[in-house]
Amino acid sequence: MFRRLRETIKQLNVDVNNVANCGKAKRLRRTLLAIGLPLAIIGFLGAFACFVLFVTAGSDAFDENGFTSRLLVPFLLIMPCAVLGGIGAMLSSLGFKIVVTGYTTGLINETVGNNCPQCGSSFTSEMQFCPKCGKKLKNDCAFCGHTNNYKHAYCEKCGSKLD
Repeated sequence: MFRRLRETIKQLNVDVNNVANCGKAKRLRRTLLAIGLPLAIIGFLGAFACFVLFVTAGSDAFDENGFTSRLLVPFLLIMPCAVLGGIGAMLSSLGFKIVVTGYTTGLINETVGNNCPQCGSSFTSEMQFCPKCGKKLKNDCAFCGHTNNYKHAYCEKCGSKLD
């Protein structure tokens, strides 16, 4: 189960810009959070309850044969509960990482997307040159004449390599 989960997350992160908010990522993060959060809560609450029962067992936790079930049951159950809580926390963490990735890619596109590569000054998409340093922000295709963003390596219209 975890091998496929890790491979799926790696595939989603290949093209973070387009994939982080796609339907598959949304379904995966919803599933991870729906399974992980309850597991983490139940596991850690169970481990805490076992710890409290173990610590507060008192003198009646011992009899002439040794330990009673009042001491042994919490002692034996604390580790499985903690492991269950750890697995739930890990699944929840993976789900939250997908949420954060989706949010930050959108934020980066909004803020960094229209900054001059030379001086960092912001510009609007209509501008041909940076208003602060004069850097050319558009590339004209030598083949078809289409005006492209400076970030593009190939023409949007004809696919020719830009200089």
